[in-house]
Amino acid sequence: MTSAKKTKVWTAITYPQDFSDAGAGLGPQTILRLNKILQSRHEGYSIGSIVLACGLGPEVSKYPKQTRPFAEMMKEWLVAEGTFPADMIHCSADNRVWNCIEATMEMIKIIKEKNLPKNVLVVSAGFHIFPRMWATWILLCGGKKDWKLSFAPAWDGTYDLPHELGGTVKYVPMAVWYRRKI
Repeated sequence: MTSAKKTKVWTAITYPQDFSDAGAGLGPQTILRLNKILQSRHEGYSIGSIVLACGLGPEVSKYPKQTRPFAEMMKEWLVAEGTFPADMIHCSADNRVWNCIEATMEMIKIIKEKNLPKNVLVVSAGFHIFPRMWATWILLCGGKKDWKLSFAPAWDGTYDLPHELGGTVKYVPMAVWYRRKI
């Protein structure tokens, strides 16, 4: 990381991936991503805020024990870990947000509404960031005044290559469409 990145204040974001216990808890891949936020701070990123957006899963029969939004569950995990106080973690109130493009647009909305730093640290599993979320964030905010992006991949996460490539193909036109709203 360059010293310039160390002097900026960052808004970290991440995406959930999995549950445990039929939706009652966070799964190991989601915890891996949350741990990467902790590691990024340890590596020198000055994280001033965290924005999380993901609600209740639409597959109720698959996750019958999910009674709280994914974003709130992730916030509780981060607060319990002890590094970040609750007041610096901002969660979407929209419990309908589910897929990554919806979550990304909701996180951008929160960053703008709360006037949080537009230096965005995108944290996720490596193959989730590259190519899908890297392309999405670059298309949405890259080159825009006041927005700076950095990416913190957790390379030990699992991935499904066809899913990630398909998601990239699906999200690129959406990001191009939504860019005008940023």
